[in-house]
Amino acid sequence: MPDFQDYYHTTMMIEGLFLKLPLILSDIGIFLVLLSFTRKLIPATLFVLNPFSIYVSSVWGIYDSLMLFPLMFGLYAWTTRENRPLSALSFVVSGLFKLFGFVAFALVVCESIIRRRFRDELPLEILGSLAIVAATLSPVFLLGGAQSFLQVIVYRFIGFTSGTGGTQYGLLGVVYRLDPSGTLPILPIALGLTCLGYSYESVRAAQSRPLLLVKWVLIAALAFNLLSASQPEWLSWLVPLGILYGSLSARVGLQYFAYLFGVFATFLTITLTQGTAYVLVGSSSAFILGYVEGIPGSVFLYAVMTTILIVMFCGFMVSKTLKSFRLEVVPLTVLLYLQAYFWIVIVGVGRFLGVS
Repeated sequence: MPDFQDYYHTTMMIEGLFLKLPLILSDIGIFLVLLSFTRKLIPATLFVLNPFSIYVSSVWGIYDSLMLFPLMFGLYAWTTRENRPLSALSFVVSGLFKLFGFVAFALVVCESIIRRRFRDELPLEILGSLAIVAATLSPVFLLGGAQSFLQVIVYRFIGFTSGTGGTQYGLLGVVYRLDPSGTLPILPIALGLTCLGYSYESVRAAQSRPLLLVKWVLIAALAFNLLSASQPEWLSWLVPLGILYGSLSARVGLQYFAYLFGVFATFLTITLTQGTAYVLVGSSSAFILGYVEGIPGSVFLYAVMTTILIVMFCGFMVSKTLKSFRLEVVPLTVLLYLQAYFWIVIVGVGRFLGVS
């Protein structure tokens, strides 16, 4: 079958469509899960028409949606169907695409231990997950890929190393010059505290409340983005989780801010980490919008602005006064970007700190 090359992109046009088709279908699956969750079209539409969701899956071709779909389905099975073994197995499948899914699985195990379901749910969750993981990873270990798997996948994901020796784009590592591969395992400690926090709230609850699991999975996603050697595409996790938590907790402001978060994340990722020429024609040798990309201190500007957006995201998540969304947030976010642009790009604050 003849295929066509799109400028300098490494994949052909029809080939790229088939490569990205599973990712696009996963986004549609997340849309249907959100629609089943909320019974409203607007929250689900805020995800499926979010620029960052479209960019990560359909343009960039990163497989985070393959992780998010079973994660969201597991949350659906947990909250609406009360099928905890099915949700646990869905989280394991999610974790096999990206290890973040195992965080939700750990919270489910904590719930089963707290509720003392040692005879029915806990054995099925543990044994089923071990069977799925063993069947999936046994070829890797049998063919001698254990060290590469741990180095590139596990250690890199939790922030102990960059995996391939490249630059670590951890937000705290860039902003505060903290090395996530240092002696203190910051992220595992944060995830352990997440499990303890969820267990504490679950014990205090008279019964298992569906909102708790969604809340603490979202907290874990925020911790991953802030404390690890995070990748820009990890920000896409916050969009559907924020929309879902906002819908379940009656925080309309969080739902709309999750959409705005995706808009700015798309802009920052394209202009400051990749370049519009690379996205459009597949070439990184030129910049189409020279005044916002290819600028000095671009990594520092990206880290600062992304950290600000995550802090604003947390504000909409926890503040009672931000339950509604006001349009003033949009120019405020633009103003914050212009201020950061002035101090970092024009004045050169990042260069004074030794950050490129």
